[in-house]
Amino acid sequence: MSTFTAKTVDEAIKKGLSELNLNKDNSKINIVQNSRKGFLGIGKRDAIVEIDKIVTSQPKQVNNDEQTNNNSKSEAHFDEETKVKTKSRKDANEEAIEDLIAYLAPIVKELGIEAKLDYEVINRKFARINFQTDQEGILIGKHGLTINALQSLAQIYLNHLGFSRLLIQLDTADYRHRRVETLKKLAEKTAREAVATGQPVYLDPMPSFERKVIHTQLENSSHVETYSSGRDPYRSVVVEAKII
Repeated sequence: MSTFTAKTVDEAIKKGLSELNLNKDNSKINIVQNSRKGFLGIGKRDAIVEIDKIVTSQPKQVNNDEQTNNNSKSEAHFDEETKVKTKSRKDANEEAIEDLIAYLAPIVKELGIEAKLDYEVINRKFARINFQTDQEGILIGKHGLTINALQSLAQIYLNHLGFSRLLIQLDTADYRHRRVETLKKLAEKTAREAVATGQPVYLDPMPSFERKVIHTQLENSSHVETYSSGRDPYRSVVVEAKII
């Protein structure tokens, strides 16, 4: 199988078919790598395709035993293809995260933060990048402002690469876990305040994943109810007493 490279997949295929003197009907085309325009000049790459000639053979009569054997082979081949596709998705996710790290690293350095970035792909829809640094406070920022901004930027970058279904979480020094516990306590404290005053309490603006913690913590409360108000990035949770 011959490999061809060009700025786009279509150009690579056209180039390969021309050089091999083939057309799409009598060739097998495998897209090894899609092209990327990059984001702010980072992550740009060409498309790569593999092309091979399809060799046709004359059909032959097969007996029942041979047919059963062929069916078993087809099922085994299908299972193998499924494994390859699953593995390819995992590899693609890991490659996207590595591109993301290459994008984030210079940004973090420009903030004056020395950090080592490690990643873990949890599943097909979720991955985590952890920053190992002695400057956690600067990286996190007040109320998580800096790390949340970096996380939003990271998600935008993944969307740009075509991985909008892959959610990313940035963390350092177990900040995310500690923040969740803080938000749960804030939810309970705010609920008591709303009941005591009889007035709705507006919390500071938060990203959606932090607002969800507040909503979840109070969703079964018989005394208060919650809803979100405003537009991102200034959307916040409102806690108010239920009217009985």
